[in-house]
Amino acid sequence: MDRSGMTNRWKDPDRARRRIPLILAAGLVAAAILVSLFRDMGVVDTWKLRRTERQLRAEVENLRRENAVLKRQVEDLRTNPSVIEEEARRMGFVKEGENVIVVPPRQDARTSKPAKPEANRP
Repeated sequence: MDRSGMTNRWKDPDRARRRIPLILAAGLVAAAILVSLFRDMGVVDTWKLRRTERQLRAEVENLRRENAVLKRQVEDLRTNPSVIEEEARRMGFVKEGENVIVVPPRQDARTSKPAKPEANRP
C-alpha cells in the first residue's frame, strides 16, 4: 500500500476542530462528577451525614437503655421497701426505735506526719 495515498492523521488540519466537541463533553462530564461529589448534599456530604446518623442512632440506643435502667430504679424506689430502706440508710437516716451510737475518734489514733529532716535545715 502506498503511504502517500493515506492521509496522515497527525497532520490533518481539521483534527483539532473535530476534537473540540469531545474535549467539551469530557470537560462537562468531569465538571458534573465534581459537582455531584462536592456540592451541598453531594456524595461526600451524604457519606458524612450517614456516618453522623449511625453515631446518633447508637447514642439514642444507649440513652434508651440508660433510661430503662433509671425507670426501673425509680419504680423500685417508689414501691420496694428494701430498696427504700437501703437508700435511706445510705443517706444517714435511721429506723424509728433504733439507737445511734457515735464513736468519736481516739486521741492516740491520730498520728501526725513526721517532719522531714531536710525541712528543719537552715
